[in-house]
Amino acid sequence: MFPFRRFRVQDESMRPTLEPGDYVLVNRWAYRFQSPKPGDLVVVRDPETLDRFLVKRVSDAAGPSQVHLAGDNQPLSRDSRAFGPVSIDRIVGKVWIRLKR
Repeated sequence: MFPFRRFRVQDESMRPTLEPGDYVLVNRWAYRFQSPKPGDLVVVRDPETLDRFLVKRVSDAAGPSQVHLAGDNQPLSRDSRAFGPVSIDRIVGKVWIRLKR
């Protein structure tokens, strides 16, 4: 398994940080030995639609094995306000590089 994977941003929930059509390169090994920190941009498996991925920002910890996620464009973001805290197991990895469209 390679440590990096590319994802395409599909919606406006992370504007102005990420724009629809941008790509992000994600380090899938980033959290092998450390936990996500508030402010980290992460790709996570959607808690409500298993075949979909979301790009969100870690807002805070929700216990030892869960985090709250938020979109930068809160009026247009479906995040932990809608689906609650997310298990760290659902995090695919940390956004390492933004590749503009």
